[in-house]
Amino acid sequence: MISIALDLTNKQKKTYIDYIGSISFPVGYFAHLLPGLNYTTFLPFIRLKPSRLFFLYWQPYTDKSLTLDYLTDLRSRLIHKYYVGDIMKVNEYYITEFKDRETHFISGNWENPTERVRGVFEMIGFRHNNFLVLVDISTTDKNLKSASMNELRNIRKSLELNDELPCSEK
Repeated sequence: MISIALDLTNKQKKTYIDYIGSISFPVGYFAHLLPGLNYTTFLPFIRLKPSRLFFLYWQPYTDKSLTLDYLTDLRSRLIHKYYVGDIMKVNEYYITEFKDRETHFISGNWENPTERVRGVFEMIGFRHNNFLVLVDISTTDKNLKSASMNELRNIRKSLELNDELPCSEK
């Protein structure tokens, strides 16, 4: 189950995802849902001026999930499905740690020639419980050091992972 709570005192929203965890973000972000697409395992949120977007995605984990080729192919498939016309170029890839898990980090540039927009992105992928989890952040700013990217990185840092699984999956 997926739910969103609103904290008016702190001007924050918090999304809860069963078996994954929760993530907090400013109230200016809203769900970026297009009619006719499946959002069962893909949650995108956007904020405008400048455009900032983050999404969480999860799927069953396999031994081949955490490779550069698999992750870039998966991100390409997701952006072609949910953001028609977007093209990405990977500039950096390395393995690091996030929330005490081995994490694969990818960053680069994206553009959509049809919409005449471009910007930068960062994506992390890691194993959590029995899932491959992606957290992707992007903006129409051209600089990875922009205020928008720093805001998005703070949202990513707010991710709290839930280690509880239903009894049948332990």
